[in-house]
Amino acid sequence: MEIREKEITIQSKVALKGSLNLPETRREKGLAILIIQGSGKIDRNGKASEKLDLKLYRQLAEFLTKLGFINLRYDKRGVGQSDGDYLKTGLWDLVDDARAAVQFLKAQPEVDPEKVIILGHSEGCAIGTAVAARESLGGLILLSGAVETLGEAMKRQRDIATQDILDGESFQAKLLRFLGAHKKVEKQAQKSLEKMMKSNEDTIKQSFVKVNAKWFREHIQYNVREDLAKVTCPVLAITGAKDIQANPEVLKDLPQYVKGDAEYYVVENMGHACKLVTKTSTIFSIKKDLPAEGNLPIHPELTKLLENWLVGHYQLDGIEY
Repeated sequence: MEIREKEITIQSKVALKGSLNLPETRREKGLAILIIQGSGKIDRNGKASEKLDLKLYRQLAEFLTKLGFINLRYDKRGVGQSDGDYLKTGLWDLVDDARAAVQFLKAQPEVDPEKVIILGHSEGCAIGTAVAARESLGGLILLSGAVETLGEAMKRQRDIATQDILDGESFQAKLLRFLGAHKKVEKQAQKSLEKMMKSNEDTIKQSFVKVNAKWFREHIQYNVREDLAKVTCPVLAITGAKDIQANPEVLKDLPQYVKGDAEYYVVENMGHACKLVTKTSTIFSIKKDLPAEGNLPIHPELTKLLENWLVGHYQLDGIEY
């Protein structure tokens, strides 16, 4: 199936640049999927820097288009071609932008406004959940980050980092143990978090580096489970068993929160970037592992789960695969 990609502008409080993918073969108004990326200064395709390009969101867009689904992805504020200041953008700014993108999709002549779905990855799970609690959606897909707050995810990441230091056999791990770094991880994190929570500024300096205190504050104060309880559309949540950034164990709690149909899966040998991995990353290997994963295709079991769920929940009459 041929893919027609259009450059578009979403008008939120700032102008957001994006890519609208339209399958060539369609007979009537159809379902459309909004892709919301994870945290960090990462663009609509999955590129964070010259060294780190996950390519995940472009891969998802191409996969969904080949299935016959319209889809949209966009550069977040202050990233890529979008206007705005990235470092002054909070969680609720990102939610406002995603709601603007949902309204943009609903207004497209090719889209059935009752069948707009959000697919969020990592931080996009929190953003997508917040939108689903405030907008009428046709469905919600949560990859690598469902049923978990940022504070919980960061605490788990710190616990994993501490254990990596204790268990590591490399020179770096042994040096960190000698210096007592494993005893300082949580204390330093709490000191940093306390400084951000006490601040009223959008940004503050941490170790001479400007960080987005507003974004952290709003995430820490956000209770994603309260919003999950307001979600009435079908929900699909998938996390990898080897994900060290999002906890796959919490997925089992999804059905007790959402009011609509809920499915969840833990995919073996899948990491946070939704690629096939054979080993679990550590704090010592993650900087090398993530760039390497960028060159891999999406995990085949993930694509199968996505296709089965989408085809099973939504009629695709008249679409060629």
